[in-house]
Amino acid sequence: MAPPFESASIELDFPLYAIDFDTEDSNRLVVGGGGGAGRSGVGNKIAVLETTSQNEIQTAGDITLSRDEDSVMSLALGARKGKTTHLYAGVNSSPESIAKGTNEHLRTLAIELPKAREKAAGPSTKVSEISRTSMFTDPDENSYQRLLRVVGQLGVASTAMGKDPQIGIFEATGPNPKVKGVFELPREAEDLDVIQTAENEYLVAFCHKYELHVVKISKEQGDPELVYTMPDDHGEKPMFRSIRFLTPNFILAISNLPKKNGIIIQGLRLPKPGHETARLAVAARIPGKINATALSVTNLSPPANLTTPVTETQFLVAVAGNDSAVYVYTLEHMITAQLPLLVNLYPLTTLKTPNNADNLTGLAFSTFVAPKSNPRPQFVKLASISLQSTVSVYSIPLKKYVDKTPRNPKGPPRATRYVVAMKSQTPSSRPIIIIMTVIVLLLAIIGQAVMEVYGGSKPILHAHKILPSWHGTLRTPGHQAAALLQESFIANLVGGNEDLTGETLILRDILPGGVDEEDEHNDEDEQYEGEEGDYEGEEDEEYSEVEQDGEAERNGEAEEDSEVEEEAPTADAPTNQIRVDAHREADDEAKRWDELSEEHKEAWKEKLLEAGKWTRDMGEGVFKGILFGELAGAVGQAFAG
Repeated sequence: MAPPFESASIELDFPLYAIDFDTEDSNRLVVGGGGGAGRSGVGNKIAVLETTSQNEIQTAGDITLSRDEDSVMSLALGARKGKTTHLYAGVNSSPESIAKGTNEHLRTLAIELPKAREKAAGPSTKVSEISRTSMFTDPDENSYQRLLRVVGQLGVASTAMGKDPQIGIFEATGPNPKVKGVFELPREAEDLDVIQTAENEYLVAFCHKYELHVVKISKEQGDPELVYTMPDDHGEKPMFRSIRFLTPNFILAISNLPKKNGIIIQGLRLPKPGHETARLAVAARIPGKINATALSVTNLSPPANLTTPVTETQFLVAVAGNDSAVYVYTLEHMITAQLPLLVNLYPLTTLKTPNNADNLTGLAFSTFVAPKSNPRPQFVKLASISLQSTVSVYSIPLKKYVDKTPRNPKGPPRATRYVVAMKSQTPSSRPIIIIMTVIVLLLAIIGQAVMEVYGGSKPILHAHKILPSWHGTLRTPGHQAAALLQESFIANLVGGNEDLTGETLILRDILPGGVDEEDEHNDEDEQYEGEEGDYEGEEDEEYSEVEQDGEAERNGEAEEDSEVEEEAPTADAPTNQIRVDAHREADDEAKRWDELSEEHKEAWKEKLLEAGKWTRDMGEGVFKGILFGELAGAVGQAFAG
């Protein structure tokens, strides 16, 4: 997949361990590394690179260091004076010098920029070493200067692999650093950073494993203070990997979860006087079986000077993982009621294998300064280095942004600032909706299956087919599903007459001798030829006649409303015949089951029992939705006697 940003890359001839951008020129960066002491074929170098375009990067100058000494393990660019920029690097002396008790590990180099007319002639930046300094007192030959940070006129460095871990403070004001102090650490610092808080006042932070400490540096050096201890989250206690100051009030930290279960990004609010510990302001998790290897942060609206308070701005955060990917996030800094806040720590993009699946060893952002007039498209650069000697630089496009809401109703409008042009991935409710929908669907399927097994619903899923043969059914024959019983009952009444399907049905009694209630009501004095007996009819309505004991036979054409009549009974025939018709508006005397009197209900039950259309096990629920006409005179006789 193509990267989302324009990029340039270059491969050097030595392993890379350290990187930093020139704070005054976003097109220039410095990298360092090497093969170490006594390693044949791989030199120790520092190279100055320039991005001539978004798709091209070239070497502007370099310096080859002694192969008898260690490789460049850390570096940081200092202030520029004229055409010269000071570079501070951590390079151990030769093993012979260390054995004699001398380790001039802090090197100062000068990078002399070419004149304007020389730039067209090719790379001509000159890099030269101008001084060596020893800060640390640990005589361990395995100790080396692993970490180095320079801000303003102050530099901070720390040791690694030694018996007595130390942090050194020095003045980075010129070619000869002046050591201000060294203090011992109980454990080796995993990472450190420094920020200027006021004139000649700085705040140094360092972390190791589960603890974060800060030290105030001014005319007098303070003591380290423990400000945060990593909490234990159900047995998963993340370990600090790297930290960077965002403002004097906030620190951004990345931590690795145990067993490579992912990376935690935390924005911590540092404690004010009177408060003991830092508080979590914002957090995010990078999932996957990965660990973090490097961190870089940049402010897209940096203050005019290091002591000016930070206002509304967007930070870019880059985290390198051991999976050769760079995870880029955005983070908003807001001022609300004079209280600074960190919000919206959202993923922006993931740069997959930017260095051809190499092992990433460092990240660095360029310093973005907003143009004053007639700006062209603006970019901030993100560079990564690898153990396999490759450097990749990505150009992340920016856009203007104006906060529409002023800080207060009567206040002036907020200043225009720059943010990343690409939109961050804000949390979406779509996954939650999908999950909830799936859960509801599964519950509905399970509910339907259970109802089918218990006989409470018409088979749709046919859940009984997946039950073992010995399971049988969870319902008894005497307790069939009400819905199924009513379907069967109505189908039995209607027979094969499709004209009655879906209609509201009305049941009418047929009098002995084949006279139904309607005929009896219209002409109660007439008698059918070949039939016996007189019967008194009840109220009548227009219906289609269906006899229940046999196949319908007709002497003439079908009567109106799909009337179907069974073979007329003789005088000796049973009187259990029932006529089923579709309900019409004229059937105003028909009643629903719950409207019938108890006497009529019992009579209808007996009638249906005799006809073989209903059993008492079915219950009265099957009569729901069916209308009942008046019974024949026999019903009256039954209750008269």
